[in-house]
Amino acid sequence: MAALQSSKSSKIPTRTLVTYGILLVITVIITLFDISTNRVNQLLLSVPIALMLLIAIITDREVAHVPPLIIVAMIAAMVLAVLSAILQFHTLLAILSSVLTGVSLMMMGLVFVYTILHSAPGNQKVSRLSINIFALSIAMAVLLLMFLVQLVYNNMTGNPGFDTWDATMDILFSLLGCFLTAILSELGLDKLLMENSINKMMESYFPQEYSNELAREGILEIIKSGESEILEFKSTICTNLLTKEVDKRMEKAVLKSMVAFMNTSGGILLIGVTDSGEICGVDEEQFDSKDKMYQHLSHLISSKIGDEFSPYITLRLIEMGDGKSVVRADCEKCKKPVFLKEGKNEEFYVRSGPSSIILSGSNLVNYITNKSSRQKQGIVNEAKMREYMDSMDKSP
Repeated sequence: MAALQSSKSSKIPTRTLVTYGILLVITVIITLFDISTNRVNQLLLSVPIALMLLIAIITDREVAHVPPLIIVAMIAAMVLAVLSAILQFHTLLAILSSVLTGVSLMMMGLVFVYTILHSAPGNQKVSRLSINIFALSIAMAVLLLMFLVQLVYNNMTGNPGFDTWDATMDILFSLLGCFLTAILSELGLDKLLMENSINKMMESYFPQEYSNELAREGILEIIKSGESEILEFKSTICTNLLTKEVDKRMEKAVLKSMVAFMNTSGGILLIGVTDSGEICGVDEEQFDSKDKMYQHLSHLISSKIGDEFSPYITLRLIEMGDGKSVVRADCEKCKKPVFLKEGKNEEFYVRSGPSSIILSGSNLVNYITNKSSRQKQGIVNEAKMREYMDSMDKSP
């Protein structure tokens, strides 16, 4: 059953922080090696990685915003590249060093892309191809910058050991490493690293003590962004503010938003907040107690949406001060179609901007069977236009 519970902050496991600490030490050693051997171009790889690890350790929770095994793989490739550079008594090792540098750069690009995605509101879904293209673009940009930095540095210092042709070949082999990693990632390497049991163990959070103050601040911050495809406000659970009486249409509006979120990209429903973002407080006075309110919401979800979808909805009651409370409903995206039961009928809703749109007939079939995000949006837009035209026809 969906639980009406406290907001909880989390703490990353100590073993993960220790792992990142060891990787930070290794990266610092590599940075010092690059400085001592005048490989200043490599600093554009080692220094950002060191900073990233340091920030991850300091911020604690932010560590899990990037799959840990991707970082481990990236640094492992960087270590092998340095070892190959140290042992350059054979041309193949020199080539291997350049290829592994490209692998590290591509991994670093993936890290930055995943960090941006997880930091974005709603953690919106992006195709793997798009992720790899963005990561490859970052890797190639850094690689070009590395070449220019080394070129300028050696011209300024008059380093006799610098050879433009060798540097160009290094770039080409590094590009090969970037492209090979991008291909492997597109084939599922990044998915393997993210869904690996070791990775999941490293990302397992430990709950910290609940803080209503933090939860309240989170609500206030969320409200500032306004309603959108992933955020909606509802004033009450069951009370019509005009008549001050219980109205089943209010309950349906709440459930409709939950279903729409689960059928689209997930989202947050705040109950006790007006459309304009003013905190009016949830209508808990309609219930004998907060527990009764929780039971009512749980029953609505169970009977109108289904027990199997309850785990996708997390409900939290948050005290906002002045005797007002807000119910926060975090709705996860569900792979299966979710329907709202209305009598003997079942209704299918999706999000379109700040609205929940009902789909039926051929639109419903096409939406569920279609895998293209663009075409799905086209179906939603068509349904939205029909809904608008119907409302115009009904108006006097």
